[in-house]
Amino acid sequence: MSDLESMMSRLLDKKLANILESTPKVEDAPKKVGLNKRKEAAEKLRVSLVTLDAWTKAGIITAHRIGGRVYYTDKDINDALKEVSK
Repeated sequence: MSDLESMMSRLLDKKLANILESTPKVEDAPKKVGLNKRKEAAEKLRVSLVTLDAWTKAGIITAHRIGGRVYYTDKDINDALKEVSK
């Protein structure tokens, strides 16, 4: 019986480890798809968070909401730089 328990335990540990390795981490997901948090976008644009919010409301830059968070793509940041420099 003890051998059976240890064999089942090893099998379960192995299966759970495979599941954990294949599951993406929440912190990694935005980086993989090229999304920037508000603070990162403001730093890239060299503006304050207040200005970034005003630009978002004015339609100068597009924001992407995921859950309760706001992200900006690199393309959105580059497009906003072109729009502002006109």
